[in-house]
Order: sequence, then C-alpha cells, then structure tokens
Amino acid sequence: MSKHRRPTRIQRLGNFASNSPLHLTVAAGVAGTLTVTGTVVASAADSTSAATKDRPNSPVAAAAHDVAQFSDPTSQLALHDAVATQQQRRQEAIAAAREKARLKAKAKREAARKRAAEKRATESRTFSSVSRSVERMSASASHALQIARDAASGAYYTHGGAGPNGFDCSGFTMYVFSKMGISLPHSAASQSAMVQHVSSPQPGDLVFVYNGGGGSVGHVAIYAGGGYWWEAANESVGVGYHRAWTTNVSYGRVL
Repeated sequence: MSKHRRPTRIQRLGNFASNSPLHLTVAAGVAGTLTVTGTVVASAADSTSAATKDRPNSPVAAAAHDVAQFSDPTSQLALHDAVATQQQRRQEAIAAAREKARLKAKAKREAARKRAAEKRATESRTFSSVSRSVERMSASASHALQIARDAASGAYYTHGGAGPNGFDCSGFTMYVFSKMGISLPHSAASQSAMVQHVSSPQPGDLVFVYNGGGGSVGHVAIYAGGGYWWEAANESVGVGYHRAWTTNVSYGRVL
C-alpha cells in the first residue's frame, strides 16, 4: 500500500502562492527579502512565529516558517522560481479566458452580420421580383388601370349598367377597354370566349370568376396586380379596387 508523501517546503510555498493574490505578493516579497539577506528573513520568521504561536495551522505562519529555512542562495532561487511559475500560470489562465471571450464575441458578431446579410438578400430578391413585374406591365396595361381607376371614382353598381356612372361587372370592363379602342361584349361569359387565356396573370388581364365550384363564368374584373382587382362587384360592395375574394378563377389577356 502506497503512503502519502508530505509536500516539500517549496511545494507548500508554491501552493500557498497560487491560492491567493495576496499570498502571492507576500511570498514574492519574502523571496525578495531573502535575496538581500537571510538574517532579516530569519528575524521576521521569529517574529511571525511569536505572533502566531497560538495558530500553528495558519498559512502565513507555515509559510514564514518555511521561508526562514531558505537562507542559502540555492533555496532562495528555488523559492523565486516557484513563485514565478505560479505568476506565469495565473497570467496564462487570464489570457486564455480573455481570448475565449474575444472569440465568443466575434462569433456573435459574425452570426448577426450573416443574419443581416441574408435579410438584405431576401428583401432585394423581393424588390427585384416586384420591379420585374412592374417592368413587364405594358404601357397599354398601365393605361387600362388608370382608366379603370378614373371610371370607378364616384361610380355605383347597377345591373346592366355600362357607364359612365353606373356599371355591372361586364359593363365596367367593356367601358374601360372601349376607351382604348377595344370592343368587348356586354357579358362576362362572352368576354371569356374571346380572350387569350393565361395561367399567370399580369396587370391589365381580365379575371373570370366561375359560378359555384367551377361551372359557367359569372363575373369579370380587371387584374390590378398584387392580388387586387378593379371591378363592379355588387350593390353592397360597389365599384372599386378590391382584394381578390376567390381563387375559383381563370385569366384572359386582351392587351
């Protein structure tokens, strides 16, 4: 069975120096004093022993007792090296902790920068998509939407109305396109039969709404872009710029 070895005096002084900044200063100071003279240290040790004789387990008393025995140059050098080693280890630990904190802060900044860049890229793609849609809108489509806006201002819904103040759905679209020299019949179903049907609407296209679950065409409007229509909806909603209210539709291109 192995026996526990009692730490040497130098090891005890090294441990004592590493446990507290105050103790480290005391040990370093004692080492400096030893370099000057062993006699002064011995005297200081005697004084300390007298002051701490009732506390034999005091770290300061134990350290002073050990230091008093290091009056020769070799022991003084060993003590100095032990204290210096503990100082270096403490400084290295502090430097490592600071470096870890710096790297953590850098990683946070990089993550925030990446998130901001991704957000800007998404916003840029959205803006570009909208811009391209606007660019694809022909001058005649833009003109049709302007006419629809002007015609809807102050107008009201009336069955069979073809303007200029009262409209039903097909009467409204017929009136708008007539201002552009395009003749459409006064019937949603008939207008649907004479246009070029497309799967992806562009501003200025006609929107045809089917009755029920997909029967005959029962309503027509002008697609304004962004999920909105210009239309003569009904007596309660009136004539104007409205959000699309159904997906049971098809689209037809006139312009």
